[in-house]
Amino acid sequence: MTYTELELIAESSHGHVSNVKLYDYLDQARKEWYHYCTLLGVEGVAVHISVDFKKEVFQGDKLFITTSLERVGNSSFTLLQKIIRDQKELVVSAEAVLTAINRETREKTRVPDEIRSLLKNDAVLNHSELISTTK
Repeated sequence: MTYTELELIAESSHGHVSNVKLYDYLDQARKEWYHYCTLLGVEGVAVHISVDFKKEVFQGDKLFITTSLERVGNSSFTLLQKIIRDQKELVVSAEAVLTAINRETREKTRVPDEIRSLLKNDAVLNHSELISTTK
């Protein structure tokens, strides 16, 4: 499974981190995927996002977000995301569907084969480079 990772410290001026801010964190964690699509000549556009908020998040919590490729269809692909607090407690789980868009015509297009091949890889997508995690 190919995935990305993002670590951050939760920020809030009210102590409790709003769910809207958590959506923003999930979007930040998808940036590598958006950039990778651009390198392949398409744009990855989020067309559906579902989120389950499991626990509250507070100012200063250390969060670890993984985003992994789950499925690839004809013109879209699905990413599964998890926000873990302190490397042990699931606080958010999410599913995001991105559609491949032709950058010139702005029409849906076939997901590039390079993304399809990521389903078979055990790798980290880091700065739009694949780093194998198999030994």
